Amino acid sequence: MSKSFLSFSTVIACLAAFAICALPAVAGMGADGDTTASTLQVKYKEADERDPYGKPTFKGSVGPRKCAKARTVTIKSYGKEKTNSKGKFEFELTGPASPGKYKVNVKAKKNCAAVKTTLKVPRP
Repeated sequence: MSKSFLSFSTVIACLAAFAICALPAVAGMGADGDTTASTLQVKYKEADERDPYGKPTFKGSVGPRKCAKARTVTIKSYGKEKTNSKGKFEFELTGPASPGKYKVNVKAKKNCAAVKTTLKVPRP
């Protein structure tokens, strides 16, 4: 075997070992490994200019499926909403969101971990 193949194999083996050791911490698992990591996706959508009744929204979803139903999603300065049975949620706004960063949190529920993210709304 060549020297470069051995060093490549060694690097891959080290990365795999690190991933196996670090995965429970990153995934938000408890000591027993019974807590499921949650995922959160959220987007800001401006009102459709062609629709006179259209409203801007924060939309998103929480996963995985077994952790999706009836989760409380909080957007700082906008309130709380519950996810539907598919893990989807929507905040309808009365006017456009101000440019800036918005903290979005999902509370822990039963064996599902809490998750949070920050959404950046750019200047128009």
